[in-house]
Amino acid sequence: MFTIGDGEAAALGTAVSTDTTKGRTDGGAEGTTMTPAEDASIPPLTALGSADGYSWSTLAAIFDRSPDVVLVADRDGTVVHANPHAVTTLGIGAGLPGASGGPTLESVLVPVDTAPSLSTRHILTTVRNHGTWTGRTELRTSLGERVAVSTSAFAVRGHDEDSSLVVTIHRDVASPTVDDHHLQKALDASTFRAAEQRVVAELSRLALRGRLDELLSSATDSLATLFGARCVIITRAHDAPATLETVATTGDTADADLFSPGPASVMAFAIRSAARVVWTGQPDDERFDVSPLLAAGIGNAVAVPIDGTGHPWGVLTVLGVDSRYLGASDGTSIDGVVETVPLHIAPRDISQMDNPMLDTSALDTVSDVVSAAVQRVGVESELRYRSLRDPLTGLPNRALAYDRIDSAIDRGLSKSTTTAVMLIDLDDFKSINDGLGHEAGDSTLIAIGNRLTRASRPGDTVARLGGDEFVAVCENIADAEESLIVAQLYADAVRAPIVVDNNELRITASIGVALADGDVLGNELIRRADVAMYRAKDTGRGNSALFDTDDREHRRHQLALSADLRTALDSQILTLAYQPIFDIASGRITAVEALARWQHPTLGSVSPETFVRIAERTGQINSLGLWALHTACVQAAEWQAISDVGVRVNVSALQLRQPGFVDSVARILSSSGLPVGRLGLEITETVWLADTAQVRDALTELHAMGVSILLDDLGSGHSSVTYLSRYPVIEAFKIDQTYIQAMPGKQSEAIVTAIVSLAHAFDVAVVGEGVETQVQLDRLRDSGCDLAQGFWLAHPASASEMTTMLLERRAG
Repeated sequence: MFTIGDGEAAALGTAVSTDTTKGRTDGGAEGTTMTPAEDASIPPLTALGSADGYSWSTLAAIFDRSPDVVLVADRDGTVVHANPHAVTTLGIGAGLPGASGGPTLESVLVPVDTAPSLSTRHILTTVRNHGTWTGRTELRTSLGERVAVSTSAFAVRGHDEDSSLVVTIHRDVASPTVDDHHLQKALDASTFRAAEQRVVAELSRLALRGRLDELLSSATDSLATLFGARCVIITRAHDAPATLETVATTGDTADADLFSPGPASVMAFAIRSAARVVWTGQPDDERFDVSPLLAAGIGNAVAVPIDGTGHPWGVLTVLGVDSRYLGASDGTSIDGVVETVPLHIAPRDISQMDNPMLDTSALDTVSDVVSAAVQRVGVESELRYRSLRDPLTGLPNRALAYDRIDSAIDRGLSKSTTTAVMLIDLDDFKSINDGLGHEAGDSTLIAIGNRLTRASRPGDTVARLGGDEFVAVCENIADAEESLIVAQLYADAVRAPIVVDNNELRITASIGVALADGDVLGNELIRRADVAMYRAKDTGRGNSALFDTDDREHRRHQLALSADLRTALDSQILTLAYQPIFDIASGRITAVEALARWQHPTLGSVSPETFVRIAERTGQINSLGLWALHTACVQAAEWQAISDVGVRVNVSALQLRQPGFVDSVARILSSSGLPVGRLGLEITETVWLADTAQVRDALTELHAMGVSILLDDLGSGHSSVTYLSRYPVIEAFKIDQTYIQAMPGKQSEAIVTAIVSLAHAFDVAVVGEGVETQVQLDRLRDSGCDLAQGFWLAHPASASEMTTMLLERRAG
């Protein structure tokens, strides 16, 4: 495995920064290009394996397109790859002096006259020790000629020292004998090229690994700075070439018409021409509409198409380039009329330009970089799509089906409806494969998949699990009866005749239906639907069945409890109990937690876990939560006359997402008279699952009001330091009681100590809940825990009992 570092990537940018091929310093004509593979002593680069994040085939393609001499050598300096321009310039095919196994860098590189002490060994040592080397050298050709070059060398690190390579890139700097005017231009060009190379290197890294939107934004920002441009725009072409969309801009956006990529714009013309377009301010240019540019005071524009897969993906456009950087690309003066220039035409040698200006060839390179990123993203997107799709029918596959089921279940928790999973198995499908062949069977499966998709309701998912099994994920199902009605729609879609290879087939499907219930996961629903499907098959072909009668009975029980809960809320027969929270150091009661209680007239005590879950599923959680909040605040306000005790009330993510929840809290505090600092709201780690802007905004507003926010049951669910840092409003953590009740114990005590340390790192207090023994309390004290709550200290009490306790403590 090979790794290319930051400095090496910058040098790599040099290799792809232009598209020109220059001749030798003696003015000799270019010879016939010889590929490295034609020289037996130099293996093709593609044979060298792959680099970390870079395939050698990709690097070889970049090197081989370079107009510079590119040589790749092993750690001893033996050349193992030369690009076509190196073969032509150095005459490697004609026999270059060096080791018998291949030419060496030492036989090719020679020191310049001004630095005779410089040696190839020195360059290699520097690269091995520091990663890169740049400077002036000369290349010796097979004919003994010398070519003055600017050399960049960098290391490509392998899995060990022996497998490391050195890449050297040599750019012809022409004759060193120049007058001061040309020398200054060369220095300007060198400075510009260095900046250009840094831009290309950074964009190349983003193109290889980053997000496309980040690359596009960075490209426009970097080019605007590099060229001193008034505006840089990247425009994307959609299905029709005339349909363009601006996807990234940097610079002056005051004039909306300027950025309108209409059919008469320079962007659209570049797409149609599939070529680089340069405009230098001619008001009578008829190739595209220049009036918006002139009206905005724009004096020049360069537009370069960005290649896609088989068609242009978009256009990179730079408007209002600083005149120093706008050199002609076809050999004409910048003051002349510049027509469309094909992409393969190279910029003129800077040292020969009459005006001291640099060219915009970097745009071609950036266009290539963006094009490579676009194609990479397209390939990755296609791979992701294929990984979640059935290759035969194009439907979602098993993995995506399970994900859709779990997502549907989560969404259903906040609704009064449920999710149905329907396993659809084609009856006697094997006879089609056996009688008509597998091609006919495949055609049948494709047709069935299309029919099921057309029969599905908006928002439902139809997937293929494999073989002749399909699954439908149906959300917003009111009850079992509706689920069977929907199942019949799928059965009818399958039952219609299908013609395959001139054979009319009449196919039926057995369908098993399972309804989401509680915390059941997708794989369990599939299993239940599978059981029901086989029961449907037992009753005959083409039937549907709901998962067993016990499940239906349980569903009816849940619906009945839901109705009873609504009655209980309306009749105000629910009550609150209060459990004290103690300061471990002083033993003082600092707050009480309000706990809802429901004494059902026929079922007796219903656990809070049961009726809270029903309230969440049926949309009653907001009413239940506001009742608990109001009752607790009124009672805590009465206690303020005898104690400064605070009150803690549990709230769910569903409540936090309710519009107006923060206003409701404010109204309750105002009407009850409870000081805002005495109220604390406890949220559980499940709030991370609903990590939305509404939740974050609600918590932020509540904290700004002065309401304390506490994280309950820390360690029981989706703990994440990322989430904790995202919610800096949290003032206290409550350790899940399972860790407390596991003490004493080495592992549980270590976990509790770690949680306390984490909490204190965030400057928040820690509550240990579920304390049931003195030993557990002692361990919490030893860990540095601040507060404690549990049966060992005090059981939940009614409001009157809690009043008595507070009075006794006040008197004591």
